[in-house]
Amino acid sequence: ECPSPDFHRNVTELSDRPAVERSEASGAMRDGGIASSLTNEELQFCAENELVTIIPNFTAASFQLVNGDYGPFRSQIEATVPFWLASLLRKRNLCRVKPPEWMNSDSLTNVLAEEKRFANEWQKLPHHYIEIAKLMFTVAEEDFSEFDMDVHEIRRLIDDIRLVRFNKIEKQFKEIDRAMTIRLTNFCAMELNLMRGFLLSSLDEYHKFSKAEEDVQQQQSQMTQDPQQSMEPQVRQLR
Repeated sequence: ECPSPDFHRNVTELSDRPAVERSEASGAMRDGGIASSLTNEELQFCAENELVTIIPNFTAASFQLVNGDYGPFRSQIEATVPFWLASLLRKRNLCRVKPPEWMNSDSLTNVLAEEKRFANEWQKLPHHYIEIAKLMFTVAEEDFSEFDMDVHEIRRLIDDIRLVRFNKIEKQFKEIDRAMTIRLTNFCAMELNLMRGFLLSSLDEYHKFSKAEEDVQQQQSQMTQDPQQSMEPQVRQLR
């Protein structure tokens, strides 16, 4: 089956929209407009630009889109496309989506074991692993069995990994009781977004306390200098 002309128009329209919206979003983040208020939907929107492997059921020339060229496509031959395009093709039964290698149950089992083993370390995972997993389960849940993968086990492992990592983050911040350095590595987009509000509010409070302390010190310094200045005229009169 070859995609219809209407399909090509829809693909072009969809490719134009993410390019414009991502450009606007990037500008807003540079200006500080949404840097501290990303929603889960906005994070998932960003994740849709991640590349994924598909097995197309059609043959077609390359799609020349605003954000790049994808293809050519040959039936039953793997191709790499952004997730938003894979989702569009999958919904029209024009392809199967191949789960990423990191979603293999053996790999996820090892990651979960390492997460539980090290209380202050986070294992390296794709930056949008939570969003990509959700997209895979929503768009291509039926495709897991095509690659001998148990979707229910994979879903459970990813949920366990997510909860273990979030609990470690919460525990780490609860232990803060003074000025200290915390090493935070291998966090994903959702985890960073979770911490952003807490960190920014904490920095704001620290700035307020620091400013108040500076004001108190300045007032004390003025009070120390004022008595000396008030005594100078009396000393001159005595002389």
